[in-house]
Amino acid sequence: MDEKSFDLQEYERDIFLDFLDENGLLVLCEGLGLERIVIHFLRLYCELEHELVIVLNTDTSQQKYLIEKLKNFNVSKLPTILSSDILAAERKNLYLNGGVYFASSQIFVMDFLVDRLPIHLISGVIVTKAHYMADAYLEPFILRLYRTKNKTGFIKAFTDKPVSLCRGFSQLDRVMKNLFVGKVFLYPRFHKTVLKCLEKNQPEVLEIEVGMTREMRKIQSSILEIVSACIKELKSDNPGIEAEEFTVENSLGRSFDRIIRHQLDPVWNELGPKTKHLVNDLRMLRLLLRALSQYDCVTFLRILENSIGGQQFFGKNPGWIFLDAADQLFAVARKRVFGENKTAKNVASLASAKLESCPKWSVLTQLMEEVKEGNEKANSSGKVLIFCGDMRSYYMIKDLLKTGCQQTLNKIFQKTFMKTPAAGSSKAKQSVSTDDDVILDDSDEVLGATQVLDNPETHVHALHGNADFYQLNRILDHIEPRYVILYDVSLHVVRQLEVYKASRPGIPLRIMFITYQSSTEEQIYLTALRKEKEAFRQLISEKSTMVIPKEREGKLIMLSDEANEKAYQLPSETRKADKFNKKEDEAKKMLIVDMREFRSELPSLIHSHGIDLQPITVEVGDYILTPDICVERKSLSDLIGSLNSGRLYTQCVNMTRSYKQAILMIEFDANKSFSFKARGVTNRMKLKELNQKLTLLLLHFPTLRLAWCSSPLSAAILFADIKKSRENPDPQKVAAVRGDDDIGNGKYNFAPQDFLLKLPGVNAKNCMRILKKVESLLALTKMSESEITEILDSKVNGKLLHDFLHLKHNDKVVEQRPTSSNSSKLKRSKLFANYKPSAAAGSSSKIKKK
Repeated sequence: MDEKSFDLQEYERDIFLDFLDENGLLVLCEGLGLERIVIHFLRLYCELEHELVIVLNTDTSQQKYLIEKLKNFNVSKLPTILSSDILAAERKNLYLNGGVYFASSQIFVMDFLVDRLPIHLISGVIVTKAHYMADAYLEPFILRLYRTKNKTGFIKAFTDKPVSLCRGFSQLDRVMKNLFVGKVFLYPRFHKTVLKCLEKNQPEVLEIEVGMTREMRKIQSSILEIVSACIKELKSDNPGIEAEEFTVENSLGRSFDRIIRHQLDPVWNELGPKTKHLVNDLRMLRLLLRALSQYDCVTFLRILENSIGGQQFFGKNPGWIFLDAADQLFAVARKRVFGENKTAKNVASLASAKLESCPKWSVLTQLMEEVKEGNEKANSSGKVLIFCGDMRSYYMIKDLLKTGCQQTLNKIFQKTFMKTPAAGSSKAKQSVSTDDDVILDDSDEVLGATQVLDNPETHVHALHGNADFYQLNRILDHIEPRYVILYDVSLHVVRQLEVYKASRPGIPLRIMFITYQSSTEEQIYLTALRKEKEAFRQLISEKSTMVIPKEREGKLIMLSDEANEKAYQLPSETRKADKFNKKEDEAKKMLIVDMREFRSELPSLIHSHGIDLQPITVEVGDYILTPDICVERKSLSDLIGSLNSGRLYTQCVNMTRSYKQAILMIEFDANKSFSFKARGVTNRMKLKELNQKLTLLLLHFPTLRLAWCSSPLSAAILFADIKKSRENPDPQKVAAVRGDDDIGNGKYNFAPQDFLLKLPGVNAKNCMRILKKVESLLALTKMSESEITEILDSKVNGKLLHDFLHLKHNDKVVEQRPTSSNSSKLKRSKLFANYKPSAAAGSSSKIKKK
């Protein structure tokens, strides 16, 4: 790749200079080269000496791509990727040497809490994918810890998803609050500097609108009629939902599934089966509309019949299957393949089928012929790059370019109807799928563009179905195409091609769109453009009226965590200047958290309530609130899995033996209903079975307490209430607590252990000595005081245990009439007085397993 091609454009330089000395959030329109700006910031901080910069919210593919591009600039000190394989001491030494570091948020938050990462030496923090910060928990937690101890470092956040910042109420304000920034920089496509720069070197664009066949238009109108009926039925059955988002136009986009789930999840347990089926049907109908514009007639019919053509779907359908539009949908779809009054059963051969040709295939073939002729006339070897929607389209185009339209269609028909696998077989299940990213053949995932023709050199790339988001940039840099054909239109790809052409002003580029005229495919593209434009206008308006408090950036005394702590304190406590009291600071509240718990939101919320966290590896429980209180946190999915596997029983045994008060906290999702009937909960276990197992668990452990928390926030408030006026746990003692699997490696029975720990003079330290040196409880009762003292290594404990085992009780005291206050004690004394251990009893109380 030419290094000059990656130099910043005019608008990118303006953004870089405006954002260099500021803490803020940069919002760029999608596909306009946000990663280029991030790379130049990383390049700057890598070349500066003694600069310590951490990068948050990056995945593995993004980290590799950024480092790969920085190598092209010959950066002397590249960023370092920190993984769990690097030891803690080694990470600490790396931090002291400075540099730019990538790591998961779990690693950073652990290093922050244990002071392994010198917070005061950090020069700044870079946050990518900032639109996720509204609902994130680890990244805001890290930034809160960072701003508490470092008030001079910078925070720079980047995002190219303006539509995500307009969903919900005050989404932009929430993101900026979690980022601790007070400024936002907006650069839409219609920005003056962006327009001026991209208009200088515009690519040659050719928009080809293909007319749909009459049958395709009928199918499209039938599906849209069904979608309209489903949305109307959904609104009438659920009058409490926001009806503004529920439109036919919005239902065409992929984000509609997330919108409808977000509104219905909190009341999912109250919904009837009809509404739940409608939600699934809307997604399936959207996929059918997409299949109509991307695939051929045979593939569309196969997807249709496997999606809604079975008897099982017919019995569960909420009612739209009986509409005239549904009948027309099936009739026309079969007509495109078999002709009039024919089905797959009465089609004996390929010759008797009436296969409808795909209009897009004909246009694509003509474009390839024109490109070939153009290269021959210009005596050049211009490369062709074709973008398609998914892997299924990829295989179709690959066969199309090699064999032609009719032969490809015949091949698909023969594979589908002439040699149909048996129903229920593995091949039949693999060949049909209704997911967004479906794969037709049993092939490995294509990681890049594949060359399918030599003259002209043609590459095909599937946009969806590839885990590496930056693969498209690599393909453009590696192939450097002269012609780009968009078989499926994507707003992100169009913008990237604009930036690609602007960075290479001397290289010609022709972009050819292939879209169906007046189709849902075209409407989806136009809707995406409109929503992005409206989102930027809304953000500009919100920015002009936004009130930013002075303490937003966390550089003043009042920090957000202190404000949150103050909000949850009682009024009587808020009048006291406790936070300025040194004695109170010395005895600040603290609890111990298992390291694995930082994958959840709860530790961040606990810290926001003014409670310090001590992360260690806890083998019994998840949260140790006090020396006597242990909490095991379970989400609904984890609770069901633990009950099925029996792991929860073992965890409760360990907690009740190691701590006086064991709590099982069942944490629900804040965005879902506070019920076992929430979406996706009872799939693996029936509700009745779940209640039965919980009841048996409480019967078996009478001291176990259940804590029902509707959200992580309510759990944090509960912990803050429990911690009031209670001492902090000792990390060393907590780390010494072991579960059943670690005590003697399963060598000893647990019943005698529980009995021994109840005896006078026996504690958790000397209990293991008795288990190792004494064969049974009967043998312990026959030992002398000196032998017991030698085992316990304490005269006091030895005398207490010996006197308890050999003390002769006064029969007169035992036979006295008990009062209500001491009746239970006397009954217990009489029990011990009359008890005489026998050989049979001793053999049944063996400490060691046979």
